[in-house]
Amino acid sequence: MKTTLLIFNSLFLTSCLGGGSDYYRDRVEPFLKELRPHYKPQVFDGVMEPEFPNLEEDKKTLVGIDSNNDGVRDDMEIFINRNFKYDYERKALKGDFRRAPAFFNNYQKMNNDDLIVYMSNHSEELRCLNYAYEKLKLPMSPEIKNYRFGEVLYNTRIRSDAYGFNSKKIAGRAYGDGFGERSIYQNCVKEFDEKYLSKK
Repeated sequence: MKTTLLIFNSLFLTSCLGGGSDYYRDRVEPFLKELRPHYKPQVFDGVMEPEFPNLEEDKKTLVGIDSNNDGVRDDMEIFINRNFKYDYERKALKGDFRRAPAFFNNYQKMNNDDLIVYMSNHSEELRCLNYAYEKLKLPMSPEIKNYRFGEVLYNTRIRSDAYGFNSKKIAGRAYGDGFGERSIYQNCVKEFDEKYLSKK
């Protein structure tokens, strides 16, 4: 199997830990605070949204608040639902959050290969979306051009500390699609092809 090699580096770490601008602070929080007074839960992709979360209480936790138990942190579920028009975008972006609890609860005990696969699948979500946009010519929500997953997934000190622990442990190690079925990319592309190529 052809292996795509990506190397953990200081640029990726700086992005995920929010050097300079901060997408969560500058974009997500202002949006949620403006939405809060008139927020009403809606159904997206077959799931009823949660009640509006207490953002400060969420920040005190490592995993985050998921009051409707769909695997996605409440604040980001609402933000993604309201800013991404297409179901394939919402599914891909929420995927990072659905994998995050297992990482946050176990990262200190995970072996290097498991940590590498976890980090690799971050980029594989966006890589799969790029496949949808570029190869299948599916439409793109404007917000995707601004979206920075590291700054929303690791948006507090305790969450960024977990990321930092991970990065130091596997610094210099290659990661990518060489993990076969453990990479989400191939299955993601297959789902896109089955759903959208058949319509062309």
